[in-house]
Amino acid sequence: MAKTLLSKPSIFEPYGHSDLYALDNLYFSPLKEKEIWDFSRIREFSPLNLGFIFARAELGSQSGSSEIELNNLGPNFKKGICLTKGWEKAPGIRFDAFLPQILGSEFNFHYKRLEEGTDQLAFSEFFFEKGFALQGKWKDRNFQILFSASHSENRNLPSILKKVSEFNAEHQIRGNFFLRTEKQSYLNFLKPKESFGPLFLQEKKLEQDPFLFLSLDYSKAEEKEETNS
Repeated sequence: MAKTLLSKPSIFEPYGHSDLYALDNLYFSPLKEKEIWDFSRIREFSPLNLGFIFARAELGSQSGSSEIELNNLGPNFKKGICLTKGWEKAPGIRFDAFLPQILGSEFNFHYKRLEEGTDQLAFSEFFFEKGFALQGKWKDRNFQILFSASHSENRNLPSILKKVSEFNAEHQIRGNFFLRTEKQSYLNFLKPKESFGPLFLQEKKLEQDPFLFLSLDYSKAEEKEETNS
C-alpha cells in the first residue's frame, strides 16, 4: 500500500532590514510548494518587506503554488497593512490574523492592480500586464513599488533607467532604485544634484517565470534639509 507523504512547509523568517540585496535574495529565492512566512522578527512596519512579499505571492499564484501563509504579524505591521488601501486585492497570500478595514481614515499607501489601469502612476507605462502597484509615504520617505508578469520581449529596460534618471533630476531626490527581472538585478543609489550614478548589475539564476519588479524609495533633498534645520 502506497504511503501518502505530506510535504512539510518551508519556513521563512525575514527581519526588518532595508538592504535591497538581502531582500532580493530572500523574496526572489526559488519558490517552495508550501511556504509559511514568520514576520515575528519585524518589529516595525516595513513598506519594502510588504512590497516584496506581495511580489513573491504573485509569483507563487502565477505558478500554481499554494497560498503563502503570513504569520505572527506585530501590531505595527498590522497597522501598516490596514493603512494600505486595497491590500485585500493581493493574490496568493493568507494572513493568520484578522486585519480590519479602517474607515474614515487617510491611507498611507495604496495598492492597485495593474489590470485596473494605473495611468497616473510614475513608471506605469512600463508595467502594463498582470501585476500591482504599491505606493505611498512612510516616515517622511516615499515608496513606489511595481510588479508585473512581463515577458522579456515586452520590456524596455533602457527606457526605464532613463526615466528614473529624469525623475531624479527633476525632483532632486536621494534614495534607492532597484530593478529586478528573472535574469538580472539593477541597483542605484540616487543623490540630488548628481547625474545617474553607478549602476550595480547582478546576473541571477533563472529560477522564476518572467517578471519585472521596480522599487524606488526616496526623500526629496529639500525635505531632508528642512528636517535637519
